[in-house]
Amino acid sequence: MIEMIYRKTLMLAAALGFASGGWGAPATGLYEETKSTVTKWAETESLISEEASKWEKDKAILEDLERMLKAEKAALSEKIEQSRASATESDKRRLEISERKEALEEASNVVRSSLEVLEEGIRELVPYFPESYAESIAPLLRQLPTKGKPTQLPLSIRLRNVIGILSQANKFDNVVNLQVEARKFDDDTSKQVTTLYFGFAIAYYSDATGEHAGYGYPTAEGWKWEETPERGLAILDAISMYQKGKQAAFVNLPVVIN
Repeated sequence: MIEMIYRKTLMLAAALGFASGGWGAPATGLYEETKSTVTKWAETESLISEEASKWEKDKAILEDLERMLKAEKAALSEKIEQSRASATESDKRRLEISERKEALEEASNVVRSSLEVLEEGIRELVPYFPESYAESIAPLLRQLPTKGKPTQLPLSIRLRNVIGILSQANKFDNVVNLQVEARKFDDDTSKQVTTLYFGFAIAYYSDATGEHAGYGYPTAEGWKWEETPERGLAILDAISMYQKGKQAAFVNLPVVIN
């Protein structure tokens, strides 16, 4: 396009030369001047065209870069918002955990204080347990912390022990229990006897003949046993009734009220 304009301009300059009376010195000078001007103009137009073309390419690149940067900015903004939300959620979770920890520590302190009271109460009850019953729960009793001394046992184990001891004690205290035991007598002899426990209140024992018989009751120093051979047959009757070997009837037996 520029080259076409350039040629038309030269042709116009030549026509002017002819119109002025041929190619004289003035016409020749005008032609050369016009040619030089047109050449510079053409070069300028060419440069402008090149720069315009280059600008279009650069513009397209810049527009792509702008879109990419906007997309990158949007992605970064989203990540920042997500990070803020995550940080907020983490702070909230951390606060919840801290509050829960404080609540658990407070609850643990309450449980620990209650356990210490219950464990002390059990230690005071141990002398009131019959020897045979105490032996049956010996594994639990051995795990009771020593009074006034620190323990490494977790609260869960201590609580389980207390519940186990108290539940077994409650069960024993609310039923009649029959035990076969070896018992020593005042004459230093040892006999196998059958003992009928009425909870932790009182118990009656007798050998197979009723000759060695008696009763026992709990004290703060342990169970105290009294020999009453004169009650041997009555005690045997009571044992037989419990075993359903004899029809139920009233039996006259000694009672101790502490």
